[in-house]
Amino acid sequence: MTSASRSQRTLVLALLCVASFAVVFNNLIITPILPEISDDLGVRVAVAGLLVTAYAVAGGVAAIFSGPFIDRLGRKPVVVSGMAILTVATVASAFAPSYPLLMVARSVAGLGVACLTPAVFSAVGDLFSYEERGKAMSWVVSANTSASIFGVPAGAFLSGMVSWRWTFGVLAVLLAVFTWLIVARLPGDPPRPERPAGTRMFDSLGVVLRDVPAAMALFSNYLATVYWFIFTVYMGAYFHDEFGLAKAALGLMSAVMGLGVLFGSNIGGRLSDKVGKRPIIVWCSGICAVFISLVTTASPVIGMAIGFLFTFSLFSGARFASAQAVTTELVPEHRGTVMALNASGQQFGIVTGSLIGAGVLEVFGYRGLGPASGAVALLSLVTYALYVDEKRFTPAPAPNPA
Repeated sequence: MTSASRSQRTLVLALLCVASFAVVFNNLIITPILPEISDDLGVRVAVAGLLVTAYAVAGGVAAIFSGPFIDRLGRKPVVVSGMAILTVATVASAFAPSYPLLMVARSVAGLGVACLTPAVFSAVGDLFSYEERGKAMSWVVSANTSASIFGVPAGAFLSGMVSWRWTFGVLAVLLAVFTWLIVARLPGDPPRPERPAGTRMFDSLGVVLRDVPAAMALFSNYLATVYWFIFTVYMGAYFHDEFGLAKAALGLMSAVMGLGVLFGSNIGGRLSDKVGKRPIIVWCSGICAVFISLVTTASPVIGMAIGFLFTFSLFSGARFASAQAVTTELVPEHRGTVMALNASGQQFGIVTGSLIGAGVLEVFGYRGLGPASGAVALLSLVTYALYVDEKRFTPAPAPNPA
């Protein structure tokens, strides 16, 4: 698709950003409406929180197997299927009469995300050359972040004014519109190459995982999700208990982090196209380790904690956009499989991070969350620095004519 005109690529990128926005909106919307769901369906908040776990686990498992289909069927069919599944699951969530049925609906939504996320990033990899892919990824990450900055507060407001069911209902309408736009305007994929005789659909999983640099890059990206969620899952409780921040203002912390990621992804993605993706990833991982540690260990006043948190988010966004660009180039002939494994790692990273955070909180209290996140960030840095060589897939400069 890199031969497409600039206007065609802009249109496709915009549609992919719409799909990415839908994924993150659906993922995060459960957080602000969880207390209301708990009251309405008669379950404890802790039990209601398992809706997030079910969504992540279903998406993580399904994503592992979605990659070969993305590579064989093409990007558009899988994006459309994922959007359709997400729409149906969101409608079911709005009308779920009981907690078990709501959990089933959220699990099905996770299946839709398992199709959507890797297909979207694979399509970006197809569409843009490696030299300009950092900037393209920054737009997709911006769409993700916009969902947390604008979409989630709007959904929470609607839930407060009417009910949590209306939040899902309005989201379902938006998803239906987005699906129609993608069906109507997203160009079809070029013909896919025939699978060589004797190979099976899921052989690509083994090919990718046996590629050591690719496997370690995926592991580093998984660790990046882990260190983010070690702290962010308990961020609201930390600012409320340590600084007395009113519950009504806790959403501002998500906005702070969202703005940091928004600015960081745009700056880092563009800069990585000029200086290289790997240096941005390595340096930003180290800076993230420092500033997330400072949030809980060296913040005597709330303003300092917010400043450290914003800086952490800024460099996290830069790392994420650059890492996604690299990931799409690890094994280009199996790009869908690579991105599916990456998406699966992110889903399980959410679960791992929240569990580690819970254990750290029990043993060390809030002060331990920052250093624990920082330690995992350093492990992510070391993994990338040792195993991922960007020169492996960066075209060598043409020799000067004699």
